[in-house]
This record gives sequence, structure tokens and C-alpha cells, in this order.
Amino acid sequence: MSSEFISFLKDLLSYIKPFWKKFFLGIIFAVLVSGITGFSTWAIKPIFNFVFVEKHYEYFNFVPLFLILVFSLTGIFSLLQAYFMKAVSTGVVNLIRFHLFKKCLHIPLQKLSKHGTGQTISRVINDTAQIEPILGNSFQNIVKELLTVLVLLGVAFYQKWDLTLVALSTVPVVIIGAKILGRKTREARRLAQSATGELTQKMNEIINGIREIKIAGSYEKVIELFHKELNRFYRWSLKITKYREGSKSLVDVVTGFGGALVIGYGGYLVINNVMSPGAFLSVLTAILLIFNPVRKLARAYTGLKEAQGAWIRIQEVMNLEEEKGGIIKASPPQKGFYFEKVFFKYAPHLPFVLKDVKLFIPANQVIALVGPSGSGKTTLVSLLPRFYDPQKGTVYLDEIPLKDFDILSLRELFGIVMQEPFLFNLSIWDNLTMAKPDATKEEIIEACQLAMAHEFIEKLPKGYDTVIGEEGFSLSGGQKQRLALARVFLKKPPIIILDEATSQLDSITETAIQSALDRFKGHHTIIIIAHRLSTVKKADKIILLEKGKIINEGTHEELLIKSPLYKNLYKTFHKE
Repeated sequence: MSSEFISFLKDLLSYIKPFWKKFFLGIIFAVLVSGITGFSTWAIKPIFNFVFVEKHYEYFNFVPLFLILVFSLTGIFSLLQAYFMKAVSTGVVNLIRFHLFKKCLHIPLQKLSKHGTGQTISRVINDTAQIEPILGNSFQNIVKELLTVLVLLGVAFYQKWDLTLVALSTVPVVIIGAKILGRKTREARRLAQSATGELTQKMNEIINGIREIKIAGSYEKVIELFHKELNRFYRWSLKITKYREGSKSLVDVVTGFGGALVIGYGGYLVINNVMSPGAFLSVLTAILLIFNPVRKLARAYTGLKEAQGAWIRIQEVMNLEEEKGGIIKASPPQKGFYFEKVFFKYAPHLPFVLKDVKLFIPANQVIALVGPSGSGKTTLVSLLPRFYDPQKGTVYLDEIPLKDFDILSLRELFGIVMQEPFLFNLSIWDNLTMAKPDATKEEIIEACQLAMAHEFIEKLPKGYDTVIGEEGFSLSGGQKQRLALARVFLKKPPIIILDEATSQLDSITETAIQSALDRFKGHHTIIIIAHRLSTVKKADKIILLEKGKIINEGTHEELLIKSPLYKNLYKTFHKE
């Protein structure tokens, strides 16, 4: 076995530890099943010789009873063994999923984005789903069938060792074949799971872009792309079936040769009175019974190699480096943030989105970021809570590099409202208390009133208990933004970032919310990104970006005088 395969088995065993009691019980029942199989095979010789050869027919009635007892006990113990091993395999897969989920929460956004949403979801759900049935069958078969093979081999060698060796001369063919097919199955499974991830990614893209697809009428192109991924998955799935069933067919062929050798050589020994008929029948039964467990062991090995293919993709996520922070507990800003010669890009092969940014964001003031689309406004504020880290330069909070702060305490300082806010498929109440789990009813209602959300919530069928997305219920873009604002107002974080947070609100509601924000001025650092420049006129400081660079800063009145770009932007949006 390769070192990679041994490492894979060690990883699996580490996940079995929490379920060792069930695993131990599964092994006990596997031992009992194997023991009964071996005992019944060994008993064939004395029973056959005593009842039929020596003609003690008065004991014949005990033979059917013996068979009923053997098969009943085998059935009961096999059921219990399968149950406990299934409990282990399902528990292992759930534990892997749990660890994967936790891992995804701590992976830097940059690396998570590189893998893609569809591929990440596929690893958490699909790859682990592929492992579960394989592990269940493999655990069950390896333990039970390996013990059965050893017991039956013991019986066969005890009865006639040379005849047993003749029969086993075909086994190396099975071992070599299983190894070759297992290697091919592992690679096919890895590529099939990759194809599944691409399917998930493609479906995710299609659903997210369904409006654009319908408007453009580009159904044919989308269908072609999706069909291409389906065909890729189909091809690799067929190869998996071919390799998996190939190991079974190989054992069937070898069984035929092994049985023929036993009958040929064993029959010769019986005819020449070297071996009794009972002993011959016992060895023949043992050998024929051995090949079925061998078949299952070969399939279990192929199955484990298949699981290894899915495991490789899971490990690609598990081995990703997690977000790292320092040991300093972050406190609300006293001086502010400082960007020192900051450069940032989303991937090595892409151009820089931020270039040589030198900027001071003073604490407890209202700061606005404006500029044409794609100028780097959202990227710049994403560096503050360390969603991303710059490739060059440093961002400081109160003269301390952001990397020196404990990352959880740093992010606790922020409240963010995006243009397309994310809300969980939970009740409105639960969505709001995500920001402050111990919030009182009065605090929640006050926050919703400030965000102009209380009135529409009260009109809903279940009020604050209405589940978003349930029974076809959905919120408008403006309602989502108001709930997201309410969540921030409830938390009252030291730093508030509003990224086009009122873009889907009417002017009256927007004005009311701007007035609510005035309550936070002077006590909180408020950073606003907006295209509608009417929303940033009152900002203490406006920062103008273009093509990733800061080209000017000042108050609204100052920029109207000294910046032609700002003046043009203001005129454009003022006309709108």
C-alpha cells in the first residue's frame, strides 16, 4: 500500500475515535458471524461422515435444526454488526462535514473565492456524501469478511493444507487486479467529484444570473455549458462503475478457477482414498465460501480507494491556511485608521485594484468614499475588518497594524450594511438578534423604528416571527436594507460601514434614516460608500477614488471647487 493510502486510513481512524464503542461492538458481532461461519464449515466433515458415511440416520433430523440455528444466529449478528458499523460511518461523515463547515468559516475570503462557491459546497455536501456509503460498506466488509476469510482458511488448512494451497494459488491475481483497479477508481472518483463541483458551481451561477439570461435570451448558450458539465460527470461516473464492477468480475472468474482446482485435485484424492468425502466436502465448502468474502474485500479495497479520491478533494479545503490574527484585543478607535502605501489585488494574475493608497480615516467622524464604478471603494473598506489583506503596505488602527489584533475582537467593532444584504432563512426576530443575542424586545423595536422597518414588519402575518423565505414570502430590496440597518442600529458598533446601504430606498425613507444616523455621529466612526452624492454631502470628509488611487479628499464644498471629477459626478447624480 502506498504511503498516501496509509495516511488516508490513519486520518479515517482518527475520526473513528469518538465512536469507538460502536466500532468495538461492530467488531464483536463480526467476530461472532465469522466464528459461526467457520464452525459450521468445520462441522460439515464430522456431520457428513457420521450421519451419511457411517449411516447414523437417526440423527438426520438434527441436521435441519443445526442449519436453522446457524442461519438465524448469522442473520441476527450480521444485522447488529451492520447497524453499528453504519452508525460509525454516518457519525464519521457527519464529523467530517462539521469540521469542514467550521474550517470554511475561518478560511480567508481570498482563498475561499479561489475555490468557488460551487466547489466548496460540493466538497462539504457531495464529496462527504460519496464517502458515507463507501465507508459503511468498507468498514462492515473489511472487519467481518477478513475475519471470515481467516477462520475459513484455518478450517481448510486443518482439513487438508496442500489442497488449500492449490486453491489459493489464484488469489494473487485478485490482489494485483484489485490494486490496479483501486488506483484507477480513486482517480476517477476524484475527477467525478470535481465534475460534480463544477455542476454545482454552474447551477449556482445560472440561478444567480437568471434575470440576465432571460433578458439576453441566451438559453442555448447556457444549456450548452450545463450539458457539457453533465457529460463530463456522466463519463467519469461510468468509469467508476466499470472499475468498481471490474473487481467483482475478476473475483468471480478466479472463484471458478479456484473451485475447479479444488474439485479436480480433491476429487483425485477422494478416489484414491487419500481423503475422506467429509473432509473433501468441508475443504470445498470452505474454499467456495472464502471467495465470496474475498470478493467483498476486493470491493471494499476498491471502495476505500474511491473514498480516497473524494477525501483528496476534502483535504484540499481542510489544508487551507486559516485566518491569522495577533494577540492584542481590539478596542474602539481613538485616533483612526491609517493606510500606508497599500496595494491590493484579488489574485496573482489580476491587476492591482488598490494602488499606493495613503489614507487617514479619523475616528468618530463620518467619512464618505466616492468615485466611478470599479474605483476600489468596496475593496478599500473590506481591508478594515480584514476580509482581505493587502499584498503590499500596511493598514493600522490607532498606530497598530491590523494583523497584530485578535481577528474576532477586531471584527466585533464593525457593523456592515451592503447593497444586497444577506438575511438568513429564519424569522425576522432571529435575523435581528444575530447582531445582539441578548437584546430586549424594546431594543429591537427601537432599532427597527430607527431603520423605518417596524411599520412594515408589524403588517406581516406573523410580525417579527415571520420567517423570511417561508411559504413563498420574500422581502423587497428596500425592506432587506432596512432590516440590515436595524441590525446595525441594534448592535451599535463603534465602526459602521454603509456600502450603498440606502440605494433601494425612496428619498423620504432615506432622509429619515439619514436623520437616524445623525444620532451616531461623534460617537461612532461611520464610513459611507455611495453613488448618490446627496447622501454624503454632510460627511466630515469625502475621499475621491479613481482606478484604485485616491486622487482627492475634503468636504463636499471643498471638492466641488478643487476636483473636476467630483464636480462632474455631483452634477450627473444631481440630474438623476
